[in-house]
Amino acid sequence: MTGKPTRVALSWSASTDNVAVAGYRVYRNGALVGTATATGYTDSPGGKKGMSYTYTVVAYDAAGNLSPQSNAVTVFS
Repeated sequence: MTGKPTRVALSWSASTDNVAVAGYRVYRNGALVGTATATGYTDSPGGKKGMSYTYTVVAYDAAGNLSPQSNAVTVFS
């Protein structure tokens, strides 16, 4: 039985770069789900009750350089 989509509000500290951070890529369970230009993102993963979702964030700059992946956070529906 699937439930209504779960909303997950994520926030993180700003990344720094010698040029400038252009944005952030947000990953759910290893797959890119969106991008953000600020330090927050809201996702609606849906799915069944009792599922878990693991999120990570990667910063990028205008030249396409990527930061290391953030620490992971896991949420449960």
